[in-house]
Amino acid sequence: MWVHDSLFTAEFYYILIEQKHIIFKLLNPLLLSCCLVVTFCYRYHICCGLCELCELNIDECESQPCQNGGWCEDGRGSYTCHCPEAEPGDLPLGGDHCEVKLYGCVGHKCQNGASCLPTLEEGKHSHTCLCPHGFYNEQCSTRTTFSLSTPGFIHIQIAFKEKVRREVEHRGHQGLGLQLRFRTTLPNMLIFYRGDLDNYLFLEIVNGGLHAKAFSEESELDVTFAGLVSDGAWRDVHVFLDNGSLFLTLKGPDCDRDGCTVNDGDDGEPPFQPSQAFTDVYIGGAPNYLLELSLSGAGFLGCIEDLMIDSKPILPQSLPEDQDFELGCSKTEWCKPDPCNGHGHCVDLWTSYQCDCFRPFHGESCSEEYLSWTYSHEDTVSFSSYDLEESHGSNFRVSFLLKSLKPDGLLFQLRRPHAEDEGEAYFSIYLRMGRVFVSSLPDSSPLTAPVFVTTGEKQLLSVEVKHTHVMFDHAGLNYGIGEIPEVAVRSGDKAYVGGLPEGWDAAEWGGHFKGCLQDFRLDDAHLDPGGWSSPDEIVYISSETGNLKEGCISDDACKTKPCQNGGECTVTFNDFTCSCSEEYTGKNCQTRVWCVSNPCAHGGLCVDLPNGYECLHNATFESNPVQYSPGGSLAGPIADIYMELRTRSENAVLLRASWGSNLLVVGILDSSVWVEIQTDSSIKSLTLKGLRHVTDGRWHRVNVSMADWKRKSSPWVITVDGITDATSKQERTGSLSFLNKKGALLAVADSFTGCLGAVRLGGIYLPFADDHKAPQPSQFHIVGKPNVHLGCSSAPVCDSGPCLNGATCEDLFNKFGCVCDTGWEGELCEMDTDDCASQPCVYGSCKDYLAGYECRCDPGYTGTLCDGDTDECALHPCEHGGTCQDGVNMYTCVCPTDYSGPRCQWDYPPLQCDTDVQCANDGICRDGLWGANCTCMPGFTGSRCELELDECNSNPCRNGGSCLDRFNMFVCECPAGYSGPLCDAHKQGIPWLMVVIPLLCLCVVVLLIGATFMLLTARKKRQSEGAYSPSAQELAGARLEMDSMLKVPPEERLI
Repeated sequence: MWVHDSLFTAEFYYILIEQKHIIFKLLNPLLLSCCLVVTFCYRYHICCGLCELCELNIDECESQPCQNGGWCEDGRGSYTCHCPEAEPGDLPLGGDHCEVKLYGCVGHKCQNGASCLPTLEEGKHSHTCLCPHGFYNEQCSTRTTFSLSTPGFIHIQIAFKEKVRREVEHRGHQGLGLQLRFRTTLPNMLIFYRGDLDNYLFLEIVNGGLHAKAFSEESELDVTFAGLVSDGAWRDVHVFLDNGSLFLTLKGPDCDRDGCTVNDGDDGEPPFQPSQAFTDVYIGGAPNYLLELSLSGAGFLGCIEDLMIDSKPILPQSLPEDQDFELGCSKTEWCKPDPCNGHGHCVDLWTSYQCDCFRPFHGESCSEEYLSWTYSHEDTVSFSSYDLEESHGSNFRVSFLLKSLKPDGLLFQLRRPHAEDEGEAYFSIYLRMGRVFVSSLPDSSPLTAPVFVTTGEKQLLSVEVKHTHVMFDHAGLNYGIGEIPEVAVRSGDKAYVGGLPEGWDAAEWGGHFKGCLQDFRLDDAHLDPGGWSSPDEIVYISSETGNLKEGCISDDACKTKPCQNGGECTVTFNDFTCSCSEEYTGKNCQTRVWCVSNPCAHGGLCVDLPNGYECLHNATFESNPVQYSPGGSLAGPIADIYMELRTRSENAVLLRASWGSNLLVVGILDSSVWVEIQTDSSIKSLTLKGLRHVTDGRWHRVNVSMADWKRKSSPWVITVDGITDATSKQERTGSLSFLNKKGALLAVADSFTGCLGAVRLGGIYLPFADDHKAPQPSQFHIVGKPNVHLGCSSAPVCDSGPCLNGATCEDLFNKFGCVCDTGWEGELCEMDTDDCASQPCVYGSCKDYLAGYECRCDPGYTGTLCDGDTDECALHPCEHGGTCQDGVNMYTCVCPTDYSGPRCQWDYPPLQCDTDVQCANDGICRDGLWGANCTCMPGFTGSRCELELDECNSNPCRNGGSCLDRFNMFVCECPAGYSGPLCDAHKQGIPWLMVVIPLLCLCVVVLLIGATFMLLTARKKRQSEGAYSPSAQELAGARLEMDSMLKVPPEERLI
């Protein structure tokens, strides 16, 4: 034990705050001022009366006490070190300052995948095994999992007193209950039953969800969780009674970490009171007379683990041996691989499986398929009829699989037979325009389903009638299609499928159905024309059939040889496909494909036309025109001109055509499109000019056309990039029929610098590379052999790198533009952008940076743009109910009448020493500006020095040392292995006794030797006293001290 004392005299005063690593040396404690203790007065309350600024919370983490990367969490007069995660292969860290490596898990004996948690208590290293689900005890070596594979139950008797133990996981609850984990695939089973007929609690699975019920003579509690729990996954469930209420908590998917909890109780009903019957617990079922009280009515099949009854673990090893259960959880995955052959849904019944087959499949493994029947094969008249042996009432359902391409035809009809005629048709389902129609009594309006079904693909359809309401089901979607007059299906009625007997009129319902029908049912009764029967199915055998084919058979659609130009015909269902040669396409291979042979000699883009092809190019021009002639090949007059252009020429002639007095000019005037047309049909020429600029170096689409080409004379319109740019309004002229005259000449790019794309007159392309092989009759051909530069190109304006400061040069066609990086501007990005030019800072000065700026706010303002007033009241709250009024860079406290000061922190009028204030424990009172205050002697605190300071409040002792409070001091009792005033020093490796004992022995030996030498010297001296030796005296010298001379004996004096 090392005593630490805060020693003080009239001259000095020491305080050591070890956890802050700060030592204060204060001269004369009576002169202690607030400015010196404000940093720790909050923690130790060692404040003089003037120290009213001790409102700061000291950050004990400021000294960074946590070691080895631990992070510090500041507390009130304390701190906590959170140690980092250990790297793989390293020991974890612990201790108050993360300074100790925890080796409690080295060589641990945790089994079955349990996690080891190292611990350090009173300097002793140990560990705890965190068991996974299904295991228990200190080493997690005992299994808690068992399975129930046959109907039955396990009977357990629990001592009734044990039910009051506090729940382990649910520490907030105290009551009776069961907690377990289960796994099953069955949707209706009883998990446990506790009690008897009159007083019980049970948990069951109902329709895949959980249901718990508690019953007594006084109350009945019931809770339900609807989420699916019978999917074969483990679920953790806890059912308990607490304060008369019933609680059900489930942990698993769709629940948070604490689980999903539902409860019942506290609704004014008397609290539930369990009886002595709760000593009987049945797991996995119950006797039949108790099982009848549940909704499920069946025992549990599945696996259970981690069973706890009233917070007490129940291990399967302790269950009675005569109970029918197995240790572990052995489960066959019946549905993996799929036993239903992909034709049904496999249902896992835990000990077996069941296949719910998709239609039209059936059988134990859905390996069998109901027969399909083909109606109206090769345009024959087909039908099948059935005598209904049972009544189906006014609620019935007709369902079947259909495959057809014929959009019309009768599918199903119900008739009430008469002896003298065909009977009355009172319900019909038929096809009309590829959709399903439903009608009932004559003169009633039919209902229409919103789905097109005659696609040639097999589809499952269903029509359900509920009294008057009709629903149509297709592809899993249900449609309510309307109401019909109510009808009832009676025994003895006739049902017709696919048509009516020959000679009966079916035109009202679209005639006879053509296609395939399969698995046709009226409710659950099969309408089978082939005589199929099954002991497990209801089957109506056909009473009459006509021209049906077994199976789904297509007509021979290729017998008429529909494929042209050498195409090969292939039969599909009631249709055909043609495999055409490379040069042809279309349903019957009737359309020629030209571009597949790459006919464009100059590499242009080939486009197929109905009667030929075109080779599209872009071309670059520098006032080198190309002349064309149609050669009289045009089929009709020209009413529109289309051009694609890219240029920076503000004035140019794009296209010029003439014949006699007829003239067409399309050009650019002042950067806009300009058109002039002169024909024989008009007296004066038509001139119009657009407004939109097209000389910006970008591609533009220009269209010049008659507003109404059907008329002989019409206004003309200019369209640029799909937007109307100009119209001639009242000026009219006719089409450009003169272009087809012999001798008419047409020139493109007569005075133009730039690029042209597709140019069309009347939809006919003007090629830049002539191709005389194109087969279409209407063409423009190049006159002569002009030198045309194919492709669009411009001057390499960016090669010289004109843009500065990292800017990107953008080629704008014979012009460049610079895309500047952030912070630069100018044509060449040569200037630094002044981000402060817009004066963004509202209350402050702006400092410009490259690609940014900084606002330096005036006092009292904050925010990125200095546009927010700092709320000083948030940082300096007024005390004693004072009202804070915020100002610019200041605040004002409006104090109540009894208080004053900047924050209303002082009494008013000010208190006076001796009159109002008496300092206890020798504290010294001084009158100040704002009233009297006490300067406390060391060891005391409080506004009147009335409290003794507890030096142990700060927990100064480290490494588990115990702190003993003393007056104005504390004492640390250190654990083994530590020493020092604060137990912060490790003891040395060599024990102090091993050093002290040898040193003591050495001192004893030295003392013994010294004592022996002194004794021998003294004895020799005594022996020489009383003997006279003249020679010795002579040798000693003639000078002798008188007091050392021997007196002569009397005998010698007589001689």
